[in-house]
Amino acid sequence: MLTHRVETIKTVKTIASTMIGAAAVGLVALSTAGTAAATTADDAFISQMDGLGISFSSPAEAVREGHPVCRELASGKTGTDVATEVLKQTNLTSHQAAYFVVDATKAYCPQYAWQLT
Repeated sequence: MLTHRVETIKTVKTIASTMIGAAAVGLVALSTAGTAAATTADDAFISQMDGLGISFSSPAEAVREGHPVCRELASGKTGTDVATEVLKQTNLTSHQAAYFVVDATKAYCPQYAWQLT
């Protein structure tokens, strides 16, 4: 049973790492694109979450949930570490957890984007 749990955790970390790496490549591409129709960071984050099918009780809750990603990255954790925590603490899929971390980083703390790969 423990071996199965360890293998499951390794698989989740591998999936999260791969997805975060792929999403981070998109983040870098987007960060260099023009921002003619730019919205506020909160609006952009909420829109991304809606697009991923991630719902919150209110827009304010979505914003509150996104900011801890920055604190975790600021403490030295990798994007994979943070996505793994999100995955464990929520009912999000690995895809959603990875993009939650990437989109929160893009919206609120792009200076930590390098930690996502």
